[in-house]
Amino acid sequence: MDVERIFKALGCKWRIEIIKQIAKQSQCMCDLEVSNHIDKTTLSRHMSILQNAGIVDLQREGQKKRIVLKDFRVLELIDLAQQIAKNRE
Repeated sequence: MDVERIFKALGCKWRIEIIKQIAKQSQCMCDLEVSNHIDKTTLSRHMSILQNAGIVDLQREGQKKRIVLKDFRVLELIDLAQQIAKNRE
């Protein structure tokens, strides 16, 4: 896992929102499409970036792909970045 890949993956508000959602509960790709109002192609691209960064894992369950957060410490990174941004305001 490259540090640069992790930070690149975290550089998009959509991917951060997806990470927060799957941290609460692993979700199916179809559920994320509906809850985030993202088309399948865009969601697939975001998932690819998150997977290449080693942040999420896709697990097949028949026809569905379930997204699982691989390391919950990524939430600490997001929280820390949000605190830094808030202190700059």
